[in-house]
Amino acid sequence: MSLFRWFILRPLGRDLPRSGVTVAGVAAGVAVVVAIRLANAASVLGFEAALDATAGRTSLEISAAGLDVAEDRLAELEWLREFGLVSPVIDADVRIGVPGGVAAARGASGAGSRDRAESVRLLGVDILRDRPFRDYPLADGAAPREITTREFLSLLTDPRAIVLTEELARRQGLDVGSAVELVAGGRRAELVVKGLLGREGPAEVAGGAFALMDVAAAQWALGMLGRVDRLDVRIFDGLDVADAERAIAERLPPGLTVQRPERRGAQVEKMLAAFHFNLAALSYVALLVGVFLVYNTVSVSVITRREEIGMLRTLGASRRTVLALFLGEAAGLAAAGCAAGIPFGWLLAHAAVRMTSSTVSTFWVAASAQVPPVGAGDAALALAVGVPLALAAAAAPAREAARLTPVDAMRGARDLEMRSRFPARHAAGAAVLFAVGGWCASRPAVSGLPVFGVAAVLALVFAASALVPPVLHLLRRLRGPRRWRPVEAELARANLGGAIRRVGISVAALAVSLAMMVAIAIMIGSFRETVAYWVGRTLQADLFVTAAGRSPAGGRAPIPDAVEAAIRAHPAVSAVDGFVGLDLPYRDATIVVGAGRFDVLTGHGGLLFKAPADGRRALADAVGRPAVVVSESFALKFGAAVGDVVSLPTPRGAAPFRVTGVYYDYSTDRGLAIMDHRTFARHYGDRRPASLAVYLEAGADPDRVREETLAALGAEHAVFIDTNGALRRGVMQVFDSTFAITYALEAIAICVSMFGVAATLLTLALERRRPIAMLRLIGAERIHLRRMIVIEAVLLGVVSLGIGLAVGALLSLILIYVVNVQSFGWTIQFHVPWGLLLRVAALVLAGAALAGLYPARLAGRFRLAESGAAE
Repeated sequence: MSLFRWFILRPLGRDLPRSGVTVAGVAAGVAVVVAIRLANAASVLGFEAALDATAGRTSLEISAAGLDVAEDRLAELEWLREFGLVSPVIDADVRIGVPGGVAAARGASGAGSRDRAESVRLLGVDILRDRPFRDYPLADGAAPREITTREFLSLLTDPRAIVLTEELARRQGLDVGSAVELVAGGRRAELVVKGLLGREGPAEVAGGAFALMDVAAAQWALGMLGRVDRLDVRIFDGLDVADAERAIAERLPPGLTVQRPERRGAQVEKMLAAFHFNLAALSYVALLVGVFLVYNTVSVSVITRREEIGMLRTLGASRRTVLALFLGEAAGLAAAGCAAGIPFGWLLAHAAVRMTSSTVSTFWVAASAQVPPVGAGDAALALAVGVPLALAAAAAPAREAARLTPVDAMRGARDLEMRSRFPARHAAGAAVLFAVGGWCASRPAVSGLPVFGVAAVLALVFAASALVPPVLHLLRRLRGPRRWRPVEAELARANLGGAIRRVGISVAALAVSLAMMVAIAIMIGSFRETVAYWVGRTLQADLFVTAAGRSPAGGRAPIPDAVEAAIRAHPAVSAVDGFVGLDLPYRDATIVVGAGRFDVLTGHGGLLFKAPADGRRALADAVGRPAVVVSESFALKFGAAVGDVVSLPTPRGAAPFRVTGVYYDYSTDRGLAIMDHRTFARHYGDRRPASLAVYLEAGADPDRVREETLAALGAEHAVFIDTNGALRRGVMQVFDSTFAITYALEAIAICVSMFGVAATLLTLALERRRPIAMLRLIGAERIHLRRMIVIEAVLLGVVSLGIGLAVGALLSLILIYVVNVQSFGWTIQFHVPWGLLLRVAALVLAGAALAGLYPARLAGRFRLAESGAAE
């Protein structure tokens, strides 16, 4: 230990800037890995916490294939009491606030307004039956206390009574006895706060955004008279839940299904898996780049302490001892980086949650994501990944130190540089890796995850690394016209060509970072252009109407008849289309089965069809018939093509529907099957649409029609009306926030790589003390030496940029046509964002030049006497 302290720790302490940069680089990579891991866990845990809190002690749930259950069917389910206790439940997303708040905000600025009302999870329960299922602790002083049955009855027997959480009431400025406004599906209900819940049980949902009502009062407030969402069943003690589930499934009438509450969580986790898998894969790139700094630090240690290595070998130190010392240095730097990166990763996780929460809520599920504390598993993962990678990176320079003989180390006689032979092994390795990447890209997904796609990305990343030595060798042989070959540039080119092994790792790190940045930029640019084109073709209506209180992730908040009638009455309205969607189980997944007015879509709509070419014909063939048009993601995930028959769940059991068309859709990756509204009514009942698309007469002003319509509706109906332009801007805002985190990950990786370039140039400068001092002796000025080092830095940037652009373009093809298709079922049209790539190239070259300033300044101070002593 004393030898390690004297030989490793003391030199690292003397050179704190370099040591600090190395630790910071590893810490940045570890922080990104930990942050994405915690952010992924937060989004799933947020939903699971809400599910567990609202499910309580429920064993099984009975539902009608994603629909609500008519109360007149409850009589035929009395036999469920043979298995346990049964309780009907209303479970809905609503908006709650002070009276008039939603209407005022809606009238002021439409759907994008920020009024004080907030989305709340509402649970409607049978007062007498629900007590065994869930606990509702009343807020009473410092600690919540369990509510008694009498208090429960007194709180909720009033049909206008509602119970809020103490936290929600505080945010809204409410108290017991306060009037409160509940808005859902365009309906408005004036209620009275009868009690406050402490933060336990269901009251913990989404930061206290929870409300409780009697089931009958909730039916009235939501317009669901005669219907409930589901039946909760608590199995008797002693009965096996799995056996009860099988027995109940056999006796249920057609159209009803039974499942455990946690299955809803499993479905959400499965839908989120691809999103999280891709983010996690990107996060490891930053760590891979970060450990290259360890290589540079150990390389500098070997070069600057060759004389000390010789002394150790002379005194009897074995090669194994020298190897262990330098590997210990790498492990220490990596451990310090992990220790610093773990808490930093926790802070980054909060930013990552903010960046991804809108995406998760928009595409999958609305939940309150809270970043969990860093656990032992997270710390173990950071160490298990960071330290071995650092040891692998340091293995080459450590072995180089161990191979030095005492005489070579003392005299500096050993040639540590790569000879001038063409690195054929690297070129062959790159070719093999490109071939492996191509093979992996042709393989299908594994359990819905693009495992081979990610493997193809990794193969190309390592191929980019293997390309560096051959490209540097070719750079050494390139010669332009003599008048364009200043002496400093010729020296810089020769120096890099003779130090390929030294600079290869750092150039590879920067090239890999740039390749990923280019690939991500092309993929996001292509996706953005595709979505913009799709939005322009699909959103043809002039106005879009939704009910206030609709969940961000979907949900059923119907538009009342009176609202649609008022809209149709406006003289500028030409046609109105309505859409209703239901989340239904399908082949161990969740899809959206929806309905639209195909006669209106045929004349006014703009769905972009993949097959057949005549989309209007596909819609016309499905009008009034048992037929559907399906989204591309549905077709890819479930192997559905035009002419096939798919069996969809309905309240009366599975029913066959013929596929007449496949259309492009980027609103959700769950998969959509859309049928004509008349067909939908026959199978699922005549349900009001959850949104309206309003087409205006030519020349009508959408903003004016919107304002006049809102004025005609008045405060009685709470709906939001968006113009076409406002909705398109909202769609693109969601898109940009979705991919903000990917840009952040790659920016971190490039910054870390720039540290690597600086460290490599510093290594080369220290290694070439004597040649640089000789240049000074024969008349070279400091400015010439500085210029030479800066040119070397720029050349490294050029090589990295060239490889990064070429390999990045190939990576983008894999991301677009393999990873995205297998993950989400989306076809993206290839588009190159030339402006962004040009800005990145300019920044990289400028950054490379800046990275060479400190080594250039150091080289200008070398003296022949100092170099001779050092050697």
